[in-house]
Amino acid sequence: MRSTAQKLISKLHKGSIASSCLAGTDACGRAGDRSVVHRFDAAPFFVIGVGAIFFLIPAFVNGFPLVFSAVDYLVYTPHLYRSPFYGIFISLFHWNHFIWMPIFAQALIVSHVIWVLVRIFAGEISFKYFSIVVVILAFFSSLPFFAGLIMPDILTSLMILVIYLLSFQLPALSRLEIIYFTLLGCIAITAHISHLPLAFALVSVVLILHVVFRTPPRSLLIRAGILSVPLTLSATAVLLNNILIHHYFALFPAGQSFLLANMIEHGPARRYLQETCPAAGYKICRIAKSLPATSYELLWATDAYRELGGFDGMREEAKLVVIGTLRSRPWDVLLMAVNTVGSSFVTHAPGAELTPLSNHIWMVDVLTKKFGVSAVRAYEDSLESQDAVPRMLLQTVDNVSFPLAAIGLLISGIFAFRHGLREATALAILIPAAYAINNTLSAFGSGVFDRYQARVTWLFALAGMLITIQLIDSSPNKSMCRRVRPGGRATQAASEGDKDLHAMQSATVNLFRHRWADRAELGGA
Repeated sequence: MRSTAQKLISKLHKGSIASSCLAGTDACGRAGDRSVVHRFDAAPFFVIGVGAIFFLIPAFVNGFPLVFSAVDYLVYTPHLYRSPFYGIFISLFHWNHFIWMPIFAQALIVSHVIWVLVRIFAGEISFKYFSIVVVILAFFSSLPFFAGLIMPDILTSLMILVIYLLSFQLPALSRLEIIYFTLLGCIAITAHISHLPLAFALVSVVLILHVVFRTPPRSLLIRAGILSVPLTLSATAVLLNNILIHHYFALFPAGQSFLLANMIEHGPARRYLQETCPAAGYKICRIAKSLPATSYELLWATDAYRELGGFDGMREEAKLVVIGTLRSRPWDVLLMAVNTVGSSFVTHAPGAELTPLSNHIWMVDVLTKKFGVSAVRAYEDSLESQDAVPRMLLQTVDNVSFPLAAIGLLISGIFAFRHGLREATALAILIPAAYAINNTLSAFGSGVFDRYQARVTWLFALAGMLITIQLIDSSPNKSMCRRVRPGGRATQAASEGDKDLHAMQSATVNLFRHRWADRAELGGA
């Protein structure tokens, strides 16, 4: 017996058992050579970092982080129409000195979320699959144009992925990951005023899918309880901000102004005002016959809305005009909804808004005060400031890659359904549903802009690849797919080799116990 134990101990010490373990598993961590475990643990950090660098290629080529006209996120300026939480989030990284750090943080978060998803769908840590996914997303999707953009748009898609993970992949996550993704969900939901209604709608879709999939009531309640945490915390944070800062007891106090501007651009509210003014007594009646052509011009490019009182001064009136338009011209509003939402599905070019900023002088002033002259020089020399971003090329590539990704997701989703892969099927349903809800809320509530749709189109390519990975690894020629947590604990039945491995480890532990018991008896004697 002692010779057998010594042989087993020798093998354990040499790492032969550890080398047969899944990279990064608990078994390896307990039984394997420490150097082997450290090597496996360090590799994911490096690979995730490399993935983040790939996602920042457009920003590197640009020579400066990608920016949009709404760059006052760099300066805390309380606006009724803007959530302050994204500005607080990026301030944790730029510290008023490091303009590149926010997008590095965004890219790292995205890379890590994709790493976790690949690990789950591959059934194990897979550098090969992760590398393939990263390269395809970096060169043939909209992802890098939002990972490198100082705007909360990247958090829209991250919110969708977090909701999916907490809804359908809960057993595959460690406790630490569950806490992390819950906190990330809070950050993502509060980052933009459109995210909260989108999150509520997505959770409703998730609960319906669980009912359709006949999820046991206890599991459904657990998932609903976990999802309620970021939703409740985010809604509370948004409400408190509106109460304490703006003195409004409302979740979306600026929503009616965006909707009014969109209704004016597309006709219903414009015709309503022309019919009712000046008898209605609205402040906006003063410019009813000379309203700007687009919502962008009304709210941002001209002083028209600002002179009427802005978002604060027009809050109640905008609500009244919207209600009056809905009551008097319901069919016009319905036609507007159909046209705007329909056109949003074919308006999704990445980088379409990467043009020289209209508030260039303000941007230079902020960069000078916060980040120094070198940042100003880099900004002014960037491709975006020089209007040299190849937007037509990007649109051409997107017009091919996005339809292919959508078709690929559809086909892989059908195969996943036929193979009984419930979580994969849920992903194939949730991503198009999220895209449709995002388009509807954005297009009808604010307007049709490429950025609103492009921020989530890359999820189609990601979801299609993830499902394909699981289909490949669950084929008869492959071993049974096992979902592995970051610690490596398999959540499905282990293979026969793993069973033998655990038996050997148990035998070794028992031998150690008997040996120490014998020594204790000898010592006592």
